[in-house]
Amino acid sequence: MTTRTRKPLEPATEEQRAFLERAMTEYGRAAYNFAYRLTGNEPDARDLTQDAFIRVFRAWRSFQPGTSFLSWLYRIITNLYRDELRRRKGVFHQELPEDNAPQEYGGGRPLAVDPIGTYVEGQLSEPLSVALSQLSPDQRQVVLLADIEELSYQEIAQIAGCSIGTVRSRLHRARNQLRRLVLRAQHHENR
Repeated sequence: MTTRTRKPLEPATEEQRAFLERAMTEYGRAAYNFAYRLTGNEPDARDLTQDAFIRVFRAWRSFQPGTSFLSWLYRIITNLYRDELRRRKGVFHQELPEDNAPQEYGGGRPLAVDPIGTYVEGQLSEPLSVALSQLSPDQRQVVLLADIEELSYQEIAQIAGCSIGTVRSRLHRARNQLRRLVLRAQHHENR
């Protein structure tokens, strides 16, 4: 019986390291924010972002100069998120029970800064952010990319791996669903 030897990994080149550092500096926050909005929680968003940059590091030569790096990165994040959803069969996007509500901080300030929470508080109403979290992952993705990231249908189609028609259809259904969920939440608020 012969044993197969694995080819040792070659050390990263200076060019590869520079590519990754530049990518993380310029797009790290956007990647984390997108991952957070997909997953709805900080630990999964951190893991997803880290995994995405590992993929960027490994596949850095496959990036096509002249195309949108952010679209490429969002596509990687989306694929990793879908893989994780399939692997965990829905556990990846599970909401915490109400008895796990955030606790008050002893020193009056949080232990970590939550840029997404700050953004959502400043940009999205409470009913809208709750409604957004209730959409399916595919619907939430197209709404985030179209209405928050302001990407074109073409860019969204490339990221989501579907046709422009599918993007339009998902976006139409997602916006209608959001509208119903927000109106329902506002109705309950005004009672």
